[in-house]
Amino acid sequence: MTQASCCTGPRLDEPFLPATLGLVRRCPARSEYIELCFTTPEGPWKWCFPEPSRRRRQPAGPVALTVGLYGVEARLIRDSALGPALRSSSALPMICAGADVYVARGLVSRGY
Repeated sequence: MTQASCCTGPRLDEPFLPATLGLVRRCPARSEYIELCFTTPEGPWKWCFPEPSRRRRQPAGPVALTVGLYGVEARLIRDSALGPALRSSSALPMICAGADVYVARGLVSRGY
């Protein structure tokens, strides 16, 4: 069982898994959305959201993907804790530029 040791701060109710971005493509369900396909130690996981208008050259982060009030939420990791939430339009360029990504285990195991 692999678990990220960086994510132990407030609002953490489940372990996180390191995730590797494998593929970025148009979402099969909605052409105006982007789908990010990740590989984790416990299986694949995908995230679709509206395509942002800007791209980022350098990674920032790391980024944690977790369940928020309205679905999947991207959050910065700061000082070994979950930091502020990010808009998907900010998270996508960071992830595509190579930021370290961690996915909440529950998202992967529940197929969220």
